[in-house]
Amino acid sequence: MINGRPLETKPLGAVLHEIKDDLTEFLQTRYEMLRGELSEKAAAWKASLPMLGLALMLAWTAFLAITFAIIAAIRPLFRSDYGWAFAAIIVAAFYLVIGSTMAWLAYREIQYAGIAPKKTMAVLKQDQVWLQNEARQQL
Repeated sequence: MINGRPLETKPLGAVLHEIKDDLTEFLQTRYEMLRGELSEKAAAWKASLPMLGLALMLAWTAFLAITFAIIAAIRPLFRSDYGWAFAAIIVAAFYLVIGSTMAWLAYREIQYAGIAPKKTMAVLKQDQVWLQNEARQQL
């Protein structure tokens, strides 16, 4: 007797069947959560990729035109036959510094954001804590 009530007993097969059903439902719910979160992210990427491609093409064209204009503006500073080459090297070095800095900042941002689905991982962590507490209470 527990708390004045008779103790209910179930066959072991029934208990195992209930545990299997609960575990299946638990895993199915978590799988659906993960799938939903990943499909939301994929839909956002699908919608923006064509626009991003066009933007990159136009930006590249503008970049080439601006680069030529900068090299042409710097070239008169050198009164030699290699003025174009010196101007191009200066612009290339400048771009290298800017590009390296941007790559480093992007790498740090990716490290900070991570790849794993954070919401799903947080729920799974809470489930783990809940299961551990349940197991302790059963002992």
